[in-house]
Amino acid sequence: MFTIVLVEPDIPQNTGNIARLSAANDFNLVLTGKLGFELTDRYLKRAGLDYWEYVNIKHIPNKEDYLNSLDISKIHLFSRFAETAYTEMEAKSGDYFIFGSETGGLPEQFKKKHCNQCYKIPMKNPKVRSLNLATSVGIVMYHALYLNGT
Repeated sequence: MFTIVLVEPDIPQNTGNIARLSAANDFNLVLTGKLGFELTDRYLKRAGLDYWEYVNIKHIPNKEDYLNSLDISKIHLFSRFAETAYTEMEAKSGDYFIFGSETGGLPEQFKKKHCNQCYKIPMKNPKVRSLNLATSVGIVMYHALYLNGT
């Protein structure tokens, strides 16, 4: 139904939790670019528990080619610097939900190119820089399911 795209994720536990979310909801999971861990990492495997056989996961090393190959009418980007709240997006089956790395976020050029498709998760406390990546993905993806009557 949906594809979660993680651009250069750094923390294996976050990716493992997102993989478990993907398994639970039949989402595709794409890891693109340089990873901050190996796909055999024990923390990655532990966070995903014994659900790995249910995860449709791919690693695509060339992030630029992959991101540029996506149908722009089907992408949603998430950044703390976006102006529009994630609750304003219109998610449809077949869409791609793109999240940046924990330390670097999304590539600046890609965000600028698709600024009308960038969304944020509002936070009340301006002293907090960001939410955990797995938490952010969970918030957005369950909202997308809600929008699609699931």
